[in-house]
Amino acid sequence: MPPSNFPLLALDARNFSTIEHADLQLGSVEKSERNPLFREDFFADPPKRWEARFDNVYPSVIYDEGEGLFKCWYKSFIVDEASVATPLTRRPQTRYTGGKREEGLLYATSNDGIHWKKPALGLIEFGGSRANNIVMRRATHGIHAGGVLKDPRDPDPARRYKFIHRNPRAGRMATCFSADGLRWSQPRLWPEHDAVGDTHNNAIWSPALDKYVCITRGWSGGPYQGLRTVLRGESADFLHWTEPVEVMRGGDAHDQIYSMPIFQYAGLYIGLPAIFHKGDEKATDWDTVDTELAWSADSVNWRRICPGEAFIPRGGGSYPDGEYDCGCIYAAAPIVRGERVLIYYGGSNGLHNNWRESSLNLATLDIDRFAGLAPREQRQTALVMTTPLRLDADMITVNARIAAGGGIRAALLDAAGSSLPGCTLEDCLPLKKSGISCQLQWKGQPQACQPGQTRQLLFALDNATLYAIKGASRLSD
Repeated sequence: MPPSNFPLLALDARNFSTIEHADLQLGSVEKSERNPLFREDFFADPPKRWEARFDNVYPSVIYDEGEGLFKCWYKSFIVDEASVATPLTRRPQTRYTGGKREEGLLYATSNDGIHWKKPALGLIEFGGSRANNIVMRRATHGIHAGGVLKDPRDPDPARRYKFIHRNPRAGRMATCFSADGLRWSQPRLWPEHDAVGDTHNNAIWSPALDKYVCITRGWSGGPYQGLRTVLRGESADFLHWTEPVEVMRGGDAHDQIYSMPIFQYAGLYIGLPAIFHKGDEKATDWDTVDTELAWSADSVNWRRICPGEAFIPRGGGSYPDGEYDCGCIYAAAPIVRGERVLIYYGGSNGLHNNWRESSLNLATLDIDRFAGLAPREQRQTALVMTTPLRLDADMITVNARIAAGGGIRAALLDAAGSSLPGCTLEDCLPLKKSGISCQLQWKGQPQACQPGQTRQLLFALDNATLYAIKGASRLSD
């Protein structure tokens, strides 16, 4: 088996045989100081009347390597009677009622991922003009709650961009195709199966499965009845899909999974479930939405990481004076750029079912630091042992955060878990500084750390967090 070149992430329980006095803790994201990156421009000068209410935003964001350009497709209610009729100053004294609404898919670009432009594309008519950034609307394409995928592997240029969505006009799930992400085909309805799909539908291409995988929504008690559930389907051609099957649901009626964009990372599938706090009106988080973290080895069996803890924390305060993302957060699938992970998200400053103005925002994370193993108590040494690993390089590095006065030591063991002379915890040169690529070194035998050997690692963590290991791979899954 050739080296995988993937880091072994601490969030993957298969990498460890023993964990003592340690817990898995969420990584720390950093919100951009430039947030919000862009807002609804309905009240701007000049106004963009087709941005009446972003609602959940449901962004799909990519970095196009060929064009050197960030691209974002996002949802807006281009028609929303209540928003049009209610100025911002009157909203705190009234309740949002919706009324007649029509959804549109809008497009924005950025050279640096921070400063965004909403180009006048001249494609879709709205209010007697085509001077807008609308690429699809319900009246022309029957779209609702979709996600965009750029698929350079498709040999047909006309299918380079793909869109998966619920089609309210036909009452079925559907897909659209585009050569440029701007001019879209009419929907192709799923011929065999269907799903309620009233969520941020999204899809990826999985090389391991040699198929597309989609994530959509079901309901435990039938359409719009019971609890929201996460459904998964797959397809070889993006047209014929398997019957969507439930792969996850929230813990109870209060914490329901509203959407879950997924992406591939380090040989795994990682999801960003949006948890809608719906059930208990007396709860302090009632009618808000938090984004959490989940992972899967196969895209079928999912595990939530630290359930009940927000991966992207909401801002403080409440409508109308709270922070731009104090009410709801819906993430896009992240983008890796260098040593940072970029997580764009739709943020709203109010409750899910009431007035809220929404925006596109950015949170970033050091590479591989989605979650890490750390001592359960600050002054306690945590011991973590890996499963047997094949060494793929002549050195092993770790991604770790080490607090002041803390450190990490490691022992190199043979395949049976026995100590190797010169490679014990006492022989290790302790790591004292944080880094994404910290080399493990021992005073003794360098020949004990050679490619092709089977070894285990025992880590002693003191006021430190272990996020990932590089230079080794699991013998088997």
